[in-house]
Amino acid sequence: MLRSRRTLGFTLLEVMVALAIFATAAIALTKVAMQYTQATANAILRTKAQFVALNEVANMEINQEWLQGTQSEQSTQQGEMWQIDKSAQSTISPNVQRIEVQVSLLNADSGKVQAGITHLVFFNYKAKV
Repeated sequence: MLRSRRTLGFTLLEVMVALAIFATAAIALTKVAMQYTQATANAILRTKAQFVALNEVANMEINQEWLQGTQSEQSTQQGEMWQIDKSAQSTISPNVQRIEVQVSLLNADSGKVQAGITHLVFFNYKAKV
């Protein structure tokens, strides 16, 4: 009497193929999650740098500061160390100057600029005397 052999469950080959597919999908999802995390961190850093630049503009306007040439300073704001570079250019009006503000991230350990984060241009008006 011959019986047909019935197989129950999965074969080893089927399990290995399923694991390979799962591993490939897991790696792809991990890459996407890492890219999302990095993009979010970069957006946060750019936003902080923009706030630093806007704070610098507000301080110049409040103090009615008239910039001559270029000026650089280091500042700790928003939980980071920043290099703030300002450059003044004359305009056709003697009472208005064009100010460029470049904000760069500083490496706290070495004190060197890591990367320029934001660049802002505004027009400064001479205080009326």
